[in-house]
Order: sequence, then structure tokens, then C-alpha cells
Amino acid sequence: MSSRLRRFIFLFLLALPATACSLAGGGNDSAATLPTQAAQVDVAEPEPTDTAVPQPTERAGATATATRAEPADTKPRPTAEPSASPAPTISSSPDLVLAAEAYSHPSGAFSLVPPANWTIEESSGAASFDAPDGTGFIYVQITNAGHALDSEGFANFVTYRDLNFFDDFEDYEVITKEVDGANGAATIVKFLTYEGVAQTVITFYYQYGAIIYSFDFWSDQDFFDAYDALYGDVLDTADVNPDVALDQAEYLWVYTFSGPDGLFTIEVPTAWQYERSEAENTVVDTFYAPDGHAIIQNIAYDDGSPIGRSEAGELALDLLHSSYAADIRIVDDRVQADGSERLTWTSASGDYSGISFFETRGTTFLLLTTMYDNAYEDVYIDTVEYTIGSYTILED
Repeated sequence: MSSRLRRFIFLFLLALPATACSLAGGGNDSAATLPTQAAQVDVAEPEPTDTAVPQPTERAGATATATRAEPADTKPRPTAEPSASPAPTISSSPDLVLAAEAYSHPSGAFSLVPPANWTIEESSGAASFDAPDGTGFIYVQITNAGHALDSEGFANFVTYRDLNFFDDFEDYEVITKEVDGANGAATIVKFLTYEGVAQTVITFYYQYGAIIYSFDFWSDQDFFDAYDALYGDVLDTADVNPDVALDQAEYLWVYTFSGPDGLFTIEVPTAWQYERSEAENTVVDTFYAPDGHAIIQNIAYDDGSPIGRSEAGELALDLLHSSYAADIRIVDDRVQADGSERLTWTSASGDYSGISFFETRGTTFLLLTTMYDNAYEDVYIDTVEYTIGSYTILED
């Protein structure tokens, strides 16, 4: 390996902690220890950037999410144009009474009585209810986390699902946040601006084993008092059947993430924590599962000089052994049709496994890795394989 690449690894490792630490944070589950070093280079909670604007939607192959969002932006939210002069008599509007009949989701996973005369749209894992004048909106979403999250895992899910869903709206601000991890319940109240109209959004989270329900209640801020009582009535009618939701794919809800300099895109779970770390000529983007038992991570290195294929192979192996586990054993090595190389590996000492892809694009070396504790392979293998399958090289 060339001296410049050895220097890269040396500088990279200087910034890392000496030993791996548990991502699970000592939760209730029996947890193997996943490596975190490559995510800890000068770590800071990132501000949202144009390369990482989450726009949650269902995984490809599922029924398209049934919301009124613009085609290029599948985030569930109201899209009705705000009235130039909202009706001052909204408090007496017939739209602020409950419908005569309950709505049941086609999956049987939940039912509720929506406001009368609201438009209903649905998908395989969600349903939305939109006021005729666009001043109110309800969105119910179902997530299969694969297993019952402990208190810390549930709190992480709530924090990052909410952040990734709402943070790219203008003026987003969390007003109150209450999380009862022991009982799997949480409430977050936030303000934001949508199409120039101030909004109040209240989200309720409820966990039933592996299934987590989120109820987003939107209202134009001027009408919050009127909608507040109505939404309480709607929530009181809600009935859930989490057992039938267990057939849903784990972490169905994803958003598209663009890598450094737009070299690629991948789809990652909405409720996972995102961090960006930087060192000399290096950018590390990491996504953590709420329970800490799986990671998706991309390392991009570019010092402006070309890296040959043999050098890239050596660099990939050195990074795997130095950053993830010294005893990594490669169990499969395949060159892909796009020129990248896929390494399937396992670590006996860490009791975790991973799949890594490396390639060079111009002067940039890319190493995309997905890994999971072996005890949680059944929970995460479909999710990490989906992310791998979503990898897309952007057109020049």
C-alpha cells in the first residue's frame, strides 16, 4: 500500500477511541458489541444539508404511500393551498365533528373515527385524513421494528423518526417532548411552517411489542384550539391490532440519502439516527438502528489522487480490520456488475457480521458497510439488504 494511504489510515485511527463500545447502551436485550469507531471521527450532531434531506416514503415494492404530497416529495403532509382568508367560523364548521362511521385500515392494523367529510387516502402501512379546506391533517403510520425495543431503543426511535420526518420544514421547533420508555408511549409537540402557513403538529407514539404506531395531528396554528378538542376525540376512538402488522417489512419507512458530492444515493430507515463525521480528506456518514444492533455506514476518502484497484482492495481490507474488528474473516468476495466489490464478512470476537462494498470513483474511494449483531440477523438482514439494493449511482 502506498505511503499516502497508510498515512490516511494512521490519521483516521488517531481520531478513534481505542476500543469499540456498545451501541445498545446496555439496554434490556442481550447485546453483542458492534463497532462504532468509524463513526466517531470528530463527531458532531449534523445540521441538515441538501445532501441529507429526509423525505420518508414506503420501501419500493410496497403500495405507494397515499398522501397528498407532491410526487417529488413523498413526506406525508397537507398540500391543499391555504385559503387567502380562512373562514372565521371554523369552530362551527361541520368538518369539526366526527364521522358517523369508523375507518378501518385494509390491513386490520388499526381503526378510528375520523372527522366528517375529510378525504381519506391509504397505503400498506399508513393512512391520511385531510380537511376539505386544508387547515387540518391526520397521518397514522405503522412501523415494525422487528422486536420489542427497550426503553432506550424506543426513545431513540421517537427522537429520530420525529427529527427525520419534520426537521427540513421551515421554522421547525420542538415545543414539548415527553417520552415514557417503560410504557412505550411518547408525545411531541412542534411548530413549523408549511407553504407559508404556521402549523402546530402533535405526534403520539405507542409501542405494542415490535409494532410502533405514530399519530401525527396537524393544524393551521390559527385554528389549533378548535382542532385540539377534535383530535382528542379522534384519538379516543383509535383501536389497534398490532398482531396483524407483524407481517409488515421491518423499518418499511425510508428516505433517500445522497452521499458526498452526490456520488450515490441509498435509501435508509427514517427512524435511524444519522451522524456525519469528518477527518482529513474523509467523510463518514453513519446510520444507527434505534436499538444499536445494526449500522449502515459509508466512508468516502479523496485526497485528489487516483487510487488503483489493487490499492483500493488493500485499503478496504485494512479499514475493515482496523476500524471494525481485527479478526474479521471474509466469507465471500464478489466483483459486481457495476465494478464495485462485495465483501461478506464476520467477526467471531464481536459476534457480528457485515456486508461491505468498495469502489473508486475518479479520485474518491468509497466503502459502504452494513453490519448487525448476529443475534439480530433475522431482524435486520432484510433492511440492510434493501439499503444495499437501493444503492444508485447518479448520472453525470
